[in-house]
Amino acid sequence: MTAPERSRLARERLSRELRRLRVAAGLTGTAAARAAGMSQSKISKIENGMLLPSVADVERLVAVLGAEQAVAEELVGLARTLHTRAESRRVVLQRNAHRRQWEIAQLQARATVHRQFLVGDVPALLQTERYMRAVLASLPQQDRDAAARDRLAAQRVLDDPAKRFRFVLAEGALRWRVGGAELMAEQVDHLGVVAGHGNVRLGVIPWTAETGVAALHGFHAYDDRLVTLTALTANAVITDPVDVGEYLALFEKLERIAVHGDELRRLLDRVAAEYRGLG
Repeated sequence: MTAPERSRLARERLSRELRRLRVAAGLTGTAAARAAGMSQSKISKIENGMLLPSVADVERLVAVLGAEQAVAEELVGLARTLHTRAESRRVVLQRNAHRRQWEIAQLQARATVHRQFLVGDVPALLQTERYMRAVLASLPQQDRDAAARDRLAAQRVLDDPAKRFRFVLAEGALRWRVGGAELMAEQVDHLGVVAGHGNVRLGVIPWTAETGVAALHGFHAYDDRLVTLTALTANAVITDPVDVGEYLALFEKLERIAVHGDELRRLLDRVAAEYRGLG
């Protein structure tokens, strides 16, 4: 049985048992709501599975409905488990949630295997300084300098032999021009250099490849615990094991489609030469 199916069955049991307790207590929905300090519509939604009650809600309901201690503990435990699962499945949009950002940063720092797929640009860890500054060109000069320094410092993680990095890029990421032709040629050449690192595996999916895979956006997976998606104004964070597993499976498919080794070198050389031909 899958995790979503277990959650569905647990939620159905919770709503069904709360309804049974109310009927057994001889209370109408209105009377139970009044006793628990809730609205009648809220009671109805809980009993029909339309609303997941909070742990506090369930604690109040089992008390006013006279549930036996074992039943009360079971239902409160169900509510707590369901909310834990719901929280883990929620996609967190990071803006100023500092505590959550700190926790995520710790997971990222501890990760030993990084997997990243990008469609329209080069990963920050693989960017040259010129490319990086072109990407950051919309920032004020002072902010751009600070961001570039941070990105260059972050690239030192590639020198950590305890970590492995697996990158897959669509060929479009190499051809999306963020700057002049020479800058782009330099960036493509740099990818060939980084691909020679012992702990880096780089693959590119040629535009001619028939993928049979829908991959509409890039993502970064840290071990098997965390996936981040970068949006324009914030980062979406996914931690649910089922969802993370789907991204890892997608990455494996994409990596099999990508070219590596000598074939990758030929592709990079061709793209770099095309850029220089524009100059």
